[in-house]
Amino acid sequence: MYRVFEATLDTDLGPYSRLLWQRRIAHRIFRPDGVKVQLLAVAKADEVPQALALYQSWQRGEITPSEQDSAMFLGFTGKGELLGGVQGALRQAPLTLLLIVACCALLYLAPLIPPNQLTFDLLYPDFSYGTRRIILNRVLENFDLRTLGNMISPILLHGGLLHLAFNMLWLWELGRQIERRQSTLAFGALIVALALVSNTVQYLWGGGNNFGGMSGVVYGLFAYIWMWQLFDPRHGLALPRALIFFMLLSLVLMTALGLSMIANAAHMGGFFAGVLFGALLATVSRIRRAVRV
Repeated sequence: MYRVFEATLDTDLGPYSRLLWQRRIAHRIFRPDGVKVQLLAVAKADEVPQALALYQSWQRGEITPSEQDSAMFLGFTGKGELLGGVQGALRQAPLTLLLIVACCALLYLAPLIPPNQLTFDLLYPDFSYGTRRIILNRVLENFDLRTLGNMISPILLHGGLLHLAFNMLWLWELGRQIERRQSTLAFGALIVALALVSNTVQYLWGGGNNFGGMSGVVYGLFAYIWMWQLFDPRHGLALPRALIFFMLLSLVLMTALGLSMIANAAHMGGFFAGVLFGALLATVSRIRRAVRV
C-alpha cells in the first residue's frame, strides 16, 4: 500500500472512501499503533496523485460521491458486476444455485466424515430395519414423506471439500444448462428422479446406507444431456466431444477399480437413468416437432 495523506481522527472519511470506490481506486483507511491520526493508502503507486487530487476537490466541495452507486466492493467491481452475476444466476438457474448452497452448508452441518446426528437423519432409509432382509410389505407399511425425503437427501451430503468441489463444479456446468434450456420445474423433477434411482441402486448393491454425494446425479445429468444431443440436437443441449470422452472414461475406470470409498453403484445407476430419461424425452420432443411440421 502507498501512503496518500493523514487526517485527524475526527475527520469523517466515509464519503471520500465511497468516492474512491466509485472511481475504482482500491484503498485502506487505518490508524497506526500509537499515532492519533488516520492514514489513507492506495494499492498502486500511480494512483497516489489521483487520490490526493480527489481528496482536495472533495474537501472544497467540488465533487461528491454518487448516491446511486455502491460505496463498497460492488462499486469497485464495476457498478455491481458481482451482484449482477448472482442475480443472473438466480434468474437462469435458481435450483442449481440452491442445491450448491445447500451442499456447501451441509458439508459443515452434516459431514459424512465424521458423521453427526444430522448426518444420520439425512441418510438413505434402512429398509431392512436392522436386519439383512428387505420385506416389501413391511417397507410399504412404514413408507411416508419422511422416508421419501431420505431417499433423496443423501445427494446433499459430502465426505470432504475435494468431494464437494468436484461435484459442485459439474453440477453447475451441467445443471444450469438443463435448467436454462428447459425449466426449473423440469430440472427439479429430473434431480428427484436421478436421486431416487442412483441412491436406491447404491443402497441395494453398495452394501449399506452410509453413503452420500451428488456424483450419481451428476453422471445422470451428463447422460441426460448427451442423449438429447444424440436424439434431438436442435433442442440445444450439447456437450463437447472431449468432455463426453472424459466422463465415459472416468466412469469406466472408477467402476473397474472398484474402490470401496467410491459410490460406483450410484454412478452407474444415475448414468443409466439419465440415458433412459434423456433418450425417451428427446425422442418424444423430436416426434412432436415433426408432427407439428
